[in-house]
Amino acid sequence: MNVQKIIEEIKQLERQIEVLQIQISEIQQSCDHHFIGNEYYETCSKCNKVNVLYY
Repeated sequence: MNVQKIIEEIKQLERQIEVLQIQISEIQQSCDHHFIGNEYYETCSKCNKVNVLYY
């Protein structure tokens, strides 16, 4: 494999990651959250969204 092919494959994977991140965001926005956690953070058991409660 030459360097150009590797760079192109990396770019394709980065685009795929961006699409997947958008899908995650859409799922989390439409989720009817059920949060569980502790005093520092809570996580939705349905979509894995994390809310930080203490900084």
